[in-house]
Amino acid sequence: MTEKEAQQSEEGGDKPRARWGSHVEFLLAGIGLAVGTGNVWRFPYLAQKNGGGAFLLPYFIMLAVEGLPLFFMELALGQRFQKGSIAVWKQIRPYLKGIGIAQVIVSFNMVVYYPIVMTWCMYYFYLSFMNPLPWTKCDPDAADLKCCENDTSKYYWYVSALHATSSISEPGGFVNGVVICWTIGWVITYACLFKGPESTGKAAYFTATFPYVVLISLFFRGVTLKGAGRGLEVFFTPDFSKLYDPNVWVDAAGQIFFSLSVGFGSLICFASYNPVKNNCVKDASMISFINCGTSVFSGIVVYSILGYRETQTNVKVEDVDKGPGLAFIAYTTAVAEMPLSQLWSAAFFMMMMMLALNSEFGSIEACVTPLKDQRAFKSIRREILCLILCCIMYLVGLPMCMQNGLYVFTLWDNYAVTIPLLFVGACECLAVAWLYGLDRFSKEIQFMSGSYPALYWRICWKWVSPVLIVLVLLSSCIKKMIIPETYESYVGCEGHPVNDHVNGTETWLRDIAFPWWGQICAAILVCAPIVWIPICCFLGRNAPVPDIPALEGMEEEGFVIENHVFNWDREVAEIKSAFKFGQKVEATQEDTGKDEVTAV
Repeated sequence: MTEKEAQQSEEGGDKPRARWGSHVEFLLAGIGLAVGTGNVWRFPYLAQKNGGGAFLLPYFIMLAVEGLPLFFMELALGQRFQKGSIAVWKQIRPYLKGIGIAQVIVSFNMVVYYPIVMTWCMYYFYLSFMNPLPWTKCDPDAADLKCCENDTSKYYWYVSALHATSSISEPGGFVNGVVICWTIGWVITYACLFKGPESTGKAAYFTATFPYVVLISLFFRGVTLKGAGRGLEVFFTPDFSKLYDPNVWVDAAGQIFFSLSVGFGSLICFASYNPVKNNCVKDASMISFINCGTSVFSGIVVYSILGYRETQTNVKVEDVDKGPGLAFIAYTTAVAEMPLSQLWSAAFFMMMMMLALNSEFGSIEACVTPLKDQRAFKSIRREILCLILCCIMYLVGLPMCMQNGLYVFTLWDNYAVTIPLLFVGACECLAVAWLYGLDRFSKEIQFMSGSYPALYWRICWKWVSPVLIVLVLLSSCIKKMIIPETYESYVGCEGHPVNDHVNGTETWLRDIAFPWWGQICAAILVCAPIVWIPICCFLGRNAPVPDIPALEGMEEEGFVIENHVFNWDREVAEIKSAFKFGQKVEATQEDTGKDEVTAV
């Protein structure tokens, strides 16, 4: 598929494929997709938990051998085929269509539960304009006044904002403020997406840049606060003994994989709106390093503020909350003690809203674009298809606006994405390197970007990345089977439990196992995307594999393209020859289609 072919109708009636308004729009959208709320609240927690500054070593190693190679591969696939994920994998091999379907389902699951983060941030953004901030005071008539006085931020989060029940089995009712913000958030999301890259690219100028304005402002404010040095000491002080723990490396690999948004199909869709001739390796490197740099920079900001919190409240920096607790409890406690607290609170939650919104753009695009490429949906206007999908996601995710919504969110967050995404990522590597053909893929990248992929990229695609992903996948599955998955339930403080059926605790929280029906839902969330891969392989096992035409202009430039036929002996011999010590790796006319090749 060439850029020219992408703009022509397969049957004479299709519209030309949409394009980004400029390359800057693509880069901003890609950065917005990669940089999300996890960079602000998950990475700092993992770093402190896994050895502080020592965690940066496995983190950047995993970036080099897992995150960056897959990021590059997905951008190259979308740019080469000029299609969404389902159509890309179907064209490579008809029986691989299941990979694309799995990516659509994973993205759908992601967008069902992830917008609740933006909803909570929007609600707290609204509260930030009140004076005093509502989480700094207690209702003197409250029956559990002493509990509130012990930790006003935690009390407000669970009792006033979420009206949390004591378990996932007690749904309670809808929380009006959360439902209103949930609805407004989806209206904003649709308004930014319905025109495709035309509207998404324009929105990215603000949604991708504003978080950095806030983050830089918070950095200068945070490092000048009393106690900031104490927070940074905790964040960066290395504990190299942690590196002997396999879980540290698993956490680093998982954070890189999910932070870069590889495996969702979003990158394939975004890159499909680029022209065929574009340096995708440069784009991949730039976006990946900006993403990881943002994680480290966010950690500096968060821990400088947590150090200040310790001086004001005597809560240790090491007692950092994970997930939503970091933003809605730890940060709100600290900002309440800062001068101009309303300003810094509003800025922080506005930043979190933009980060969440950017991630939603890519995940919804990963659903809309592949469906729009299918013949059954071609006649439906993009605006209508996008509206239908947004309405379905809105309704499916609406239960998270109930009083047990935090626990439903935890269920989806633990199961809907993690394992399916790792499985899809491994299948991607195997499909490209072993079925489509690494030699052909490398030639096409050279034609598109001007440089032949270096041996480093090819080894990662064929061996290192898939092996590493499988190891992380197995570790995650074993961990979930050995250690029963639980969620933190709010039960109230000692002496004032939420209800008569539970006892309050010192931390107000208790780990509770998911009920039987929750475990069934978890199994469905894991299997729903994965099952399509073997199903499509079985149904398409006898389907003819059509030849994939070369990109227009490749033969004129001297490239020789042959359809790859898998042969194990040849693949092993090829890898062995590449690893011979002292051997100069050169690309000849026979194996690259060009007289000279420059590796990138």
